[in-house]
Amino acid sequence: MTIMRAVDAIALILEKEGATETFGLPGAAINPLYSAMKAHGGIKHTLARHVEGASHMADGYSRAAAGNIGVCIGTSGPAGTDMITGMYAAAADSIPMLCLTGQAPVA
Repeated sequence: MTIMRAVDAIALILEKEGATETFGLPGAAINPLYSAMKAHGGIKHTLARHVEGASHMADGYSRAAAGNIGVCIGTSGPAGTDMITGMYAAAADSIPMLCLTGQAPVA
């Protein structure tokens, strides 16, 4: 049986679901996902200066046209909490958005 890495599965699912653009900020815990997206191709990434800004970019992308899904990517730790303002803005208006964060390796 072939074992697929979680990051490769995420990249394939994003492509299958029609995600063409992501917004975020790389970091050690999420860099494997960036590598997988590059290897699979087809998904562009817009670099933000802060993860909160990336969450607002993803929100705006979802609002721009029907069928868009804004994807926000951040590393582990504070990146998850930094996304909350953009996530709340999207949720308050029933705007679809996907936020992904990395996970530090566990023993």
